Amino acid sequence: MIAFLGIAVALVGMLWYFRGVLSPVVIAAIFAYVLHPAVDILVSRTRLSYQMGVLIVYVVSLIVVAALLAWLTPVMIQQIGILLNEMETLQSLYVEFISKPIVLFGETVLPALFLPPLPESSTNLLTPVLENVGAIVEGVTKNFLSTMIILVGTYYFLADGHKIQAWVVRLAPADHREDLEHLYAQLGHVWADYLRSQLVFMFVVGLVDSIVWLAIGLPGAIVLGFLTGLTSFVHEIGAIVSGILSVLAALIGGSSFLPMSNFWFAVLVFILYMILTAIKNIWIRPIVVGRHVHLHAGIVFVVVIAALIFHGALAAFLVVPVLVSMLVIGRYLRRRILGLPPFPEGADPSAYFFVPVQDGE
Repeated sequence: MIAFLGIAVALVGMLWYFRGVLSPVVIAAIFAYVLHPAVDILVSRTRLSYQMGVLIVYVVSLIVVAALLAWLTPVMIQQIGILLNEMETLQSLYVEFISKPIVLFGETVLPALFLPPLPESSTNLLTPVLENVGAIVEGVTKNFLSTMIILVGTYYFLADGHKIQAWVVRLAPADHREDLEHLYAQLGHVWADYLRSQLVFMFVVGLVDSIVWLAIGLPGAIVLGFLTGLTSFVHEIGAIVSGILSVLAALIGGSSFLPMSNFWFAVLVFILYMILTAIKNIWIRPIVVGRHVHLHAGIVFVVVIAALIFHGALAAFLVVPVLVSMLVIGRYLRRRILGLPPFPEGADPSAYFFVPVQDGE
């Protein structure tokens, strides 16, 4: 027992010491998990070796990601350039709006009393950059190293990740290995169900957003809607990116049929996007994810929001499958301690939330 506790403390200390690289390692493991079925399909339908299948899937994935970046980067640069050119007009419209009285229910309200004035533009735009050059270099270096860890880690997880199961099973005593294999299979179904729920959620969000944008005449409505769906699994980052793109499209292109200026149409898009985001996080995500992993929607909502507030987007993405995995493992340990059968006879690992009826509970 003392040796076990010593090993556990050493492991926790090591994880704490290397906590800075845990995020990219976890991301690499998720990417490898997602790509693994493609490797299995390729190897089973061809005469290629497993390592060659891994190499092909990995290279093709890198090419697809590089192609997407090559397509999106010029578009983003162009949109940012247009936005910068429109900034002077937007500033004038904002100043005019906050300085013009508004009559509401017979009362005159001056927006300037409630809305902040625009900050004065600096005469030297390079000053803040020069003052923070050290922080900028540090941030760029960390991002580069994190990217390298993700790229290299994804390949090695994809190539050798299947060996981890056999290694973990061999660590257990011989009379517990069958239970451990069944438990490992259950956890695999937990994560597969969760990833399936994310695909369903992305499709629903993309469909709903596309319908709303088409209804108000937003340029590129379908593309923007499904882009929101694709980025919706990355909680904070996805919402910010898709929201900015939607507002920019409204600001630059205006509505195809609504009789309003581009500025006020962009305001409308922003308000609708905030409403859709609230519906997505409060209602759609908890219901879709909860039904797939057999958790109550209220629990899903609470744990996701708590993880997002305290630990960020990655924790919010992982908290639900981690919670369900802990519940499955905890139930197995409890039933072992009580001397009960750990699994129903002949039960499929996909039924990881079985209801015992004949074991004396």
